[in-house]
Order: sequence, then C-alpha cells, then structure tokens
Amino acid sequence: MAEVPATYRERLAQFRILEEKRFELIEELLDKLEKCEAQLAQTKLDLESEQNVRRTLQAEVVEAKEKESALSQRQARRPFVLVLIDADADGFMFQDKYITRRAQGGESLADELLIRLREYLRPLYDDADSLDILVRVYANLEGMANFLVRQDKVRNLGQLRAFATGFCGRISSFDWIDVGVGKEGGSGRKVRENLSFYTSNTHLRHILLACSPTDLPPTLLSTLPLPKLTLLESSPLPPSLIALPLSTTRFPTLFIAPVPKSPRPRGRNGPQLQLTQQEDPEGGSTWLVIRPERSKSQGAGLRRRGESEDDNSSLSISIGPDNTVSVDSGRRRRLVG
Repeated sequence: MAEVPATYRERLAQFRILEEKRFELIEELLDKLEKCEAQLAQTKLDLESEQNVRRTLQAEVVEAKEKESALSQRQARRPFVLVLIDADADGFMFQDKYITRRAQGGESLADELLIRLREYLRPLYDDADSLDILVRVYANLEGMANFLVRQDKVRNLGQLRAFATGFCGRISSFDWIDVGVGKEGGSGRKVRENLSFYTSNTHLRHILLACSPTDLPPTLLSTLPLPKLTLLESSPLPPSLIALPLSTTRFPTLFIAPVPKSPRPRGRNGPQLQLTQQEDPEGGSTWLVIRPERSKSQGAGLRRRGESEDDNSSLSISIGPDNTVSVDSGRRRRLVG
C-alpha cells in the first residue's frame, strides 16, 4: 500500500502535483479545442467557396443553355442550303433549251433548278421545303458568249447577259456572277473561296457543288464538313474523290451531257468537218451548217479565256432552203445568192 503522508506539508505537495496535472490536462484540451475551431472555420470557408463556385457554374450552365436555345431558334428560323456552280467547268454548261431563250430561258432554268434541289433535299431533311436555297453561278460571260456565238446558239454577248439576268431576277437568292476575262481557273477559284467561307456558317445545312474535280484539292477537302457536302456529277469522278465519304447526284435536265473523250481522226488538211441543222429564228426555215469540229477541251478553254479563233478555224458555211449560201468567218458574214 502507498505510504500516507504524515505531515500537512507532504499532503500539500501532493495536492500541488495533482493541481499541476489538472492544469496540464486543461491546457491540452484547450489547445485541441482551438485547433478544432480553426479547422472548422477553414472548413466553413472552403464550403462557402465551393458553394460560390457551384452557384457560378450553375449560372454559367443556365446562361449557356439559354444561348444554345437562342442559337438553335435562330438557326431554325433561317437555315439555308448553298449551291455553287462553275459554269465554265467541263460538263456544267446549261442546256440549249435554256441558254437560247434569253431572259425567258434564264427564268425557266431557275425554276427547274429549284425543283430539282427540293427533290434532292426532301429525303435528307424534314424541313426541306422551308429551307432557304442560295445559288451562286460563276462564269466568264464574255468567254462563254464567244463560244456560244461560234456554236450559233446565241448571236452576241447581250443575249447571254439577258439569260443571266433572267436567272437572277426569277428568284432573289439566285445569283449569276460574271468573273470576267482573267487567268485560267477564275470561276474555280471563286467556288473554292466561297466554299471555305460558308462552311463555317452555323446556319448552313447543306452544300451542293458543281465544279471540276481539279478545283477540290485534298487540302481543301480536309477542312470541309463532308457529311454536309454533295457533288454534282457530270462525268466519272477520279479515284481520289470516290474514296472519300462524299454524296453525289446528277441533274441531267439542267446540264449538257459531256461528250466522251476519244481520239478524233484528222485528214491531211486539218480537222474533220461537222454537218448540222439550224433553225432560222427569223424566217423559220432550216439551214445546213458546215463547220470544223472542235474538241470539248478546246471549247471549255475558249469559254474561260474569252479568246477568239482565227478566220479559218471559225469559218462556217450555211446553205438555206432556197440554195442561199452564207459564209460566216466569225467576224463577218457574206451571203451568196
């Protein structure tokens, strides 16, 4: 058994030891309490910070949803389809039944093009009939007119301009842009530039493209939304385009079918002669027209450049029903009775 203190001083010393231990315990408890209070205060600050961040994120989410909804509503109000046509490219010359009828032919072409576009878009989009359709036709009118004059399809540049004016005036969103006489590829360059510009537009729903495959380099195609792109096909596409996930379609009622390329036999004195019939728009009679044959590539090049041929290459002889002979050298016409 522990020895019991005998004197009061010994007993007082024991009480002092117990009192010191009690104070040490109290100090330890107070230290822990202060640390817990500090941690609690920090936790409250962290919680408030997290709450503020969460509220901010919630507000941003609500704002983003509102913007997305507003954007969707704007896009739903005016989505559009873009149609780019390089009329100087091989296989995309419009048919004679449109070109030869001046302004009336241009209006008929616009109507027919709109019908064919709606027919193509209906299986793709439920709102195809309400989509805006923007059509841009690019061509060197002077070069095309020179080519068509030599083909006896129009008489001068004015008739072709009337055709283009009728096309533009028929539908407000249809435009025919004259790229002028310039270097090769003027129309193709315009098509590429507009293609790059419009593909970033959020209102764009689909693109239909009529141009030469050479105007679609891989560097350009890699930047385009291919699921939205459809190529108008006039002749077989090269393997580089066939391998891509591209949609294609044809509008045979609009464009002249390209002539298959084949070697042309030539005689000793130059190209073979071509015999055709032509209706006289003034008298209603039929003329026989004799002219040298030209290759398709020559015709397309002349349309782009607007160049004139020499007298021999543009010479044509027409024989009327009353044996009247007309000799047309491209610059002048002489009648022989």
